[in-house]
Amino acid sequence: METDTKGLSIIFHSGSYDRVFHGFSLVLVALALGRDTKCFFTYWSLPYLIKGKSEFQLDVEGQSHKKLLEDHMKKGHMQEISKLLLEAKTLGAKFYVCTNSMGLLNIARDELVNEVDKSMGLTTFLVEASQDQLLFI
Repeated sequence: METDTKGLSIIFHSGSYDRVFHGFSLVLVALALGRDTKCFFTYWSLPYLIKGKSEFQLDVEGQSHKKLLEDHMKKGHMQEISKLLLEAKTLGAKFYVCTNSMGLLNIARDELVNEVDKSMGLTTFLVEASQDQLLFI
């Protein structure tokens, strides 16, 4: 199978576990296919990168499936975001956070997990990701 070696950049905006989980699924598959990946966390996705913060948040749509998601997590069919983050980092993913969102949510750089590579604005991220396939979650 021939694969595209174009990079993949994902802007994580949603804080709903199901959306962030699927974003990480895309990241891990892209890495397995040899694609460079960049992840930009903004607004409601930022709490997943705060040290010691609870990870299981759901939006209105996700709330209707909460029991199903919790059951799959208990059975080990779905991992915690922190484990997916470590796996992706080990495979070479880059993680960036939005400085404007950090300011809005009053999050300091030292509150973030060590896997975060840089904080930057959206313009800088889009310049870095200019040759990549870009997804918004």
